[in-house]
Amino acid sequence: MDKEKPPYSLSTFFRNPESLPPIGPVSVPVASIRTRLTSDYYPWRRIKRIAQDAKASPEEAWTNVVYARLGSIRMLSGLYQENGDPFVYSQGGFMIEPLHRIDRATGGGGPSALDARSGGLGDPEHQRKLRIRSLMDEAAESSLIEGAASTRKEAIELLRSGREPTKPGEKMIFNNYLAMQRVKEVLNQPLTLDLLLELQTILTRDTLKNADESGRFRLPHENVQVWDERDNVPIFTPPNAVGLEARLRRVCDFANTAHEGSEFIHPIVKAAILHFMVGYEHPFCDGNGRTARAIFYWYSLKAGYNIFEFLAVSELIRRGFSKYPQAYLDSESDGGDLTYFVLYKLDIIEQSLDKLSAYLRREEEKLKQSERLLKVSKDLNLRQRLLLEHALRHPTTQYTVKSHMNSNGITPATSRADLQDLVTKRLMTTMKRGKEVLYVIKPSLAERLAKKTNR
Repeated sequence: MDKEKPPYSLSTFFRNPESLPPIGPVSVPVASIRTRLTSDYYPWRRIKRIAQDAKASPEEAWTNVVYARLGSIRMLSGLYQENGDPFVYSQGGFMIEPLHRIDRATGGGGPSALDARSGGLGDPEHQRKLRIRSLMDEAAESSLIEGAASTRKEAIELLRSGREPTKPGEKMIFNNYLAMQRVKEVLNQPLTLDLLLELQTILTRDTLKNADESGRFRLPHENVQVWDERDNVPIFTPPNAVGLEARLRRVCDFANTAHEGSEFIHPIVKAAILHFMVGYEHPFCDGNGRTARAIFYWYSLKAGYNIFEFLAVSELIRRGFSKYPQAYLDSESDGGDLTYFVLYKLDIIEQSLDKLSAYLRREEEKLKQSERLLKVSKDLNLRQRLLLEHALRHPTTQYTVKSHMNSNGITPATSRADLQDLVTKRLMTTMKRGKEVLYVIKPSLAERLAKKTNR
């Protein structure tokens, strides 16, 4: 991980406007790369490399970049670094353009985020099923980031089956699922120290070597660090725990303040900033990353971006994981400029929305495909049709009342009625595993369906 600090940063400007060096005539080498220097919101490590490749002065190149950013940079009131400098972020075009795309894709938050949709999100029954699946995906992926010894498939199967977790990795996954459910229950509540502690308690229950580290903030003598496991070196040491609760209260105040008018902060930017701040303060001995991601979801949903219920953001964080800590380091190294981390989050969100769009297209095809089952039995409901379509693709899968219930968010009675009806219609059959009843597809269903379809 590259954490080299630039010669100076914009955050110091707010404390001392004279801290920036004067800008003089631009040299020919820097002038030749000026467009490239400002074509993206590059950190110092990238600016330095671009300048060196052009045989230009990195310091002069950085000065020109900083002055170009000066007009769009804003101080985040109440949020300060360990050295007392404020955290800042840019409101320039680099931020506005991806936010515009996200707002268009999500309906801009509020009720419109799920209105007037067809296909996968148009049917309330299927919408509930997708919401549960996304919740399971996010719980699984957030746990895998933290090293849960499992695979995504195994994690989803654990949550779908409803069986009790036994291994530490399984407990981590189950805890994440419970925490994500709790996040949705507290959207009307303000962010408080108690809520942070509650979420960390849920996330870490029965998974820590030292059980007393669950449900409390770290203490001054507890040296918590973030390590680069590839090189086995520490890459981040959070601020000392002395004064931690007071700093966290400022983070809570920031979350609970209505940033409107001249102080407006876009809700998704604010959610990303909250994610960063929980990670930066690292208030717990363990569970900081999971808690930070949960808070990001909490604020996004609270702000009305309901479609985030269908996004598994942590999957894309995990797949390109090196960019996650690097985004933290870039923001920390450049004097607390959170633009780097926010832009990273916006990119992840856009990728998640693209992934959701492709997923919904596939789901819409499944919905259309499932209508063929009405030729076998005309009164099958959507849950039954989708279950049979899954069983036709995976004929050895065994279903239970609990797995059908968990996958669809329905009551045990409704789940049992769905499955028993399929048995009555001779589309599924049953077998026993101890006292548990297993439901499996009838081997003859594929043949029956083919005959009906070919008529």
